[in-house]
Amino acid sequence: MSAQPTVVDSTSSRFDLVINGKLVPGAARLDVVNPATGKVFVSCARADKAQLEEAIAAAKAAFPAWSRKPIAERRQFLLKIADAVEARSAEFARLLTQEQGKPLAMAQREMKGAVASIRRYAELDLPTRVIKETEREKVVRQQAPLGVVAAITAWNFPMTLTMNKVPPALLAGNTVVLKPAPTTPLTSLLFGELCLSILPPGVLNVIADQNDLGAVLTSHPDVAKITFTGSTATGKRVMESAASTLKRVTLELGGNDPAIVLP
Repeated sequence: MSAQPTVVDSTSSRFDLVINGKLVPGAARLDVVNPATGKVFVSCARADKAQLEEAIAAAKAAFPAWSRKPIAERRQFLLKIADAVEARSAEFARLLTQEQGKPLAMAQREMKGAVASIRRYAELDLPTRVIKETEREKVVRQQAPLGVVAAITAWNFPMTLTMNKVPPALLAGNTVVLKPAPTTPLTSLLFGELCLSILPPGVLNVIADQNDLGAVLTSHPDVAKITFTGSTATGKRVMESAASTLKRVTLELGGNDPAIVLP
């Protein structure tokens, strides 16, 4: 028989916020329900507006130094994160099943894919490209990081979505404020805690809320880009919120698909 993943001791884990390289208790606590039982099995930190402001300010302060690092150096940070997540993938998978409800085998596959995603993004490059070159002029396209990226994920694939948003943003030289869905915040908070010993302070900040801080995050003048996965209705509000400051926006939207179940 194959070894079973270790059960996360949720009674001793506080699942604090990650702000400016530190674990920060929330202004309140957020109950997390195990879908298999319908009961609360643990609580995590819940941020208020002031703590969200601290997270954004930390990301903004960390941006200049992080963006100046060579991409090869930022790549090495991502590879260290991939190794650290892989080493604790059994713990992540069990926690993912507890908070999200998918079978453990599917959670294990999600974690395997999450680690692969980090490594795949770490392989990317940002080469310069000569657009035009003559005796009189030379035009070169050069990629530049934007600043603070707000990454907002959905409940169905918490780790998959996190790894599709955070690693490419970091590789490109941006700093990040990650906000997971309030129903599945635990794996994201654990991921943030894991990164504390790897990334410089403020490069990755993780906050959890009860869907009450999204508008503050998406309209904040110090946030340069939003990447959001969720419902179409919420995506419309995200776009409206970003319009006032002309933020870059990436939306992955969906809805409820109809299905016919036969005998």
